[in-house]
Parts: sequence; structure tokens; C-alpha cells
Amino acid sequence: MTQKTIAIIGAGIGGLAAGVTAQQLGMNAHIFEMHTLPGGMCTAWTRQGYTFDGSIHHLAGCHPESPLYRMWEDLGAMPRKVLFPEDLTQVESSDGKVFTVYTDLLRLEEHMMSLFPEDQRGIAPYLRALRAMQRHDLLALSAAGLTGLFSVLPAVPRIARWGRVTMKQYAEGFRDPFLRRAFPIIQYDWPDIPVLLHLNLLSQCSVQNYGFPEGGSLAFSRSIAKRFTDLGGTIHYGTTVKKILTKGRRVAGIRLADGEDVPADAVVSNASAHTTLFELLGETWVDPKTKAKHAVPVDTMTMGIHVSLGVDRDLSEEPHALMWLLDEPVQLADQTVERIPIELYGFDSTLAPAGKGVIKVLLNTSYAYWTDLATDTSRYREAKEQLVEKLVRTLEPRFPGLSSQVEAGDVATPLTTERFTGNGPTYTSESGKLETMSMMFSTPKRLPSLDDFFYIGQSAGGGGIPGCASMGRNAVKKLAKEAVGNRQ
Repeated sequence: MTQKTIAIIGAGIGGLAAGVTAQQLGMNAHIFEMHTLPGGMCTAWTRQGYTFDGSIHHLAGCHPESPLYRMWEDLGAMPRKVLFPEDLTQVESSDGKVFTVYTDLLRLEEHMMSLFPEDQRGIAPYLRALRAMQRHDLLALSAAGLTGLFSVLPAVPRIARWGRVTMKQYAEGFRDPFLRRAFPIIQYDWPDIPVLLHLNLLSQCSVQNYGFPEGGSLAFSRSIAKRFTDLGGTIHYGTTVKKILTKGRRVAGIRLADGEDVPADAVVSNASAHTTLFELLGETWVDPKTKAKHAVPVDTMTMGIHVSLGVDRDLSEEPHALMWLLDEPVQLADQTVERIPIELYGFDSTLAPAGKGVIKVLLNTSYAYWTDLATDTSRYREAKEQLVEKLVRTLEPRFPGLSSQVEAGDVATPLTTERFTGNGPTYTSESGKLETMSMMFSTPKRLPSLDDFFYIGQSAGGGGIPGCASMGRNAVKKLAKEAVGNRQ
């Protein structure tokens, strides 16, 4: 029997997971990656001895009993040392108010009831829901399948209730003005997400199922890449794919930027959905329904700017994340902000020299703002430098002496991300609706007119890092199952 050859576009988490699974199933897998490193968006970079992490906030599937843990173990990413900070985040105002969202739910209850005694009526059901959700990790459904779905059936009424109200809406029921302002932003500064998503995250942090892999995102990605190559797979770094080749209604391989054609029995694309469908394949293969799902460009880039600072400052006693509420709005790049979301990596000593630390700020931005600046290299560079200077001045009241402690500063804009990973502006459906079930079960996408082909990844509907990994695995398993069926 001839060994089936599979070409995988992109060494992001989905592509790496697809490669590992293909090798495990006896296929001959080749991953073609435009960058010189694995991981795609799940990455990090170093500056003057500091490691600036670009991806993982909370990794799902860190508890050995989780279906996701078993998937990570299979992919070579577990076991490993995982860090579990004692807080999800801390909200602070300049007048001294502090609300810490502890991952220990008993400690959180005592803290909230003490700080906000007039809001016990709203706090109590929130805490009950957190405790109830400790038994149900919604992200694990991507690895658990139908068995996992049956296990959450008893929680469906609760899931439906909390899935209908946003963080901002729930906060409107609180009496305390500080709590009303703080509650909507305690999860990644996303006030418009359903409370359900927050309940899932914090409840799983409380049982040490969500954590931070020591060493960060790139070390995590490299462990999966190593498993792939140890199994005999090949990663072609610095290699850009320009076209997906077809013959009849089947894929036939890929064409590289240098003009070389690489034959393959199947193709899985972990490039962005828009790039895959409209550049690598061409619109002739894209059916109207699929085209509509990726038809509307979105200029706003959520967390599109990463400002990272390597500082000569001990951050080990700081919270792991901080929402700093400003007295007056401040202009940072193209956005006027009233608060600054800060990540403090003092909890992972491997990311900075001894006694020092990393501070990162994530900001929303406009893609068009940076493309306009980039028409003049000096303007683009100057805008990044000014952003660092303005941000450090803004943070100085919270971190006295910070301006003299910054030893390394780095700004990754949307164009930086696009240059290294190929992920540019996002696209959404004409209706703007999310495919929730598809995200939960990480269903790989295919085109009705093209066989032996899947596209995967965040932009294709993968739910975060575990969702992308599950998507890659599921795509290859389907290809293998179909190959067996065709031989029978």
C-alpha cells in the first residue's frame, strides 16, 4: 500500500497538530512554514535578555484528568511545568480602590462580600455559577466529542442562562460604582462577551485546569514541533506557499513561491481562512455560503498592538494581570483609552534576568492606521517609539521609577504580526454571527466541490489554542477515515 502524502500549510498549532496526527496514522506529512520558527501566532521573541510572549494567557487542559491534557500529551506538549497565578486579574483605580479576582473561589467570595456588601444579591449567584462550572470545561468539548457533550447536558439550563447576558449587562445590576466599572473588564477587557465565557475561564483556573506553561508560548509550540519531527515529519521553514494545486475535483499538491510544485494526496491549510480561500485556491472553488462567511473585512484589530517592556524591576509580588483605571482618558496610538490592560510576568522567572521582569500591554487598534503609517518608514518607526514613551509615562504613577527602569521596549503592530505569521486583517460573515457549535467542537472546514482538502485555524472557527489543535487533529482523522472508505 502506498503511503499517503499530506501537505500542511503553516506550522501554527493547528498545522503542527495535524502533522503529528498524520505521522501517527502512518502518513507522510510535510509542513510548509513561511517563518523560521514553529507556532504561528503562538509565539514569543527575545530582546536584550527578555522574552516577550505573544500568545498564551490561560492554556486550557493543564489538569491530567482533562481530555485536553490527554491531547496535549499525545502531541508532546505535556507533561511540563505549569504555573497557576493566584489571580485572574486585579482592577485598580488611582484613588486606591482595588478589586482582585482570585482564582481561589472561597478567597474571592470573602473578598467580594467584604468590598461590596451592598451587592451580595448579585455576587451570590455569580459565585454559585462559578462553583457549578468547575465540573464543566466547555473548551474540552473539542477533544471529548459527543461523550463530553453528554456530560454537560445537566448544565444546559445554566449555560443557556449565562450565555444570554454579557459582562457589561450583568454589571449594570450592581450598586457599587467601582464594581459596576470593574466587573465588565475582568476578562481580557472584553465587556461584551457572554458571562458564560468568563465563568468557564475562572472556574477552570480555580481547579488548576487552566494555567501558563513555564517558558511561554514559543517553548510550548516547539515541544509539539519536536514531537512531529521525532515521528519522522518534516518542517520546511522559510518556505511560502503561493497556490494550492487541483486536478479535477481533488487537490493535487501545492506550489511554492520559488515555482516548485510539490505533489500531495491531501492538503490541510492552517493559513488564514481568507488567504486560503481567496489567494491560495482562488474564488472559483469557493461556494457562495463559504464566501459569505469571510466576506466582510474588519478593520479593528482586538489586542492588535503588543507593547512589551523589559524592566529592571522585581515584579514577583505584583498581580499576574492588572486593569489600571485612568483618571482622564489618554491617547495611545489611534485609540483614546480610559483604562490600560497590563500583563505582569513576574510569576515566570524564565522570561527575564534574575530580579527583573516583563510588562506587556495589549491595545486594540485599526489596521488601516498602521498601513497608512507604513507608507513612510520613518513615520511608522517614530509612531512606535512615541507609543512606548507615552505608555511608560502613563504607567509611571502606578509603577514609580518605571521610566528609568526600562531596559528593552518593543512594539508589535498588526503589520508585525502579518509579516511574521501571514495573519492580517480579519474577516467575518455577512451576518456577523459566530458559529458557536463549530467553535466548541472545532470542526475543520472543507469546500463542497473539493476533495482531500481542509482549512483550519482561529479564522476558520477554531476556539483558541486547544480548538486549533483539535481542528488539525480532526481534519487528518477525517482524511484517514475517508481514505480507508475509498479503498473498501
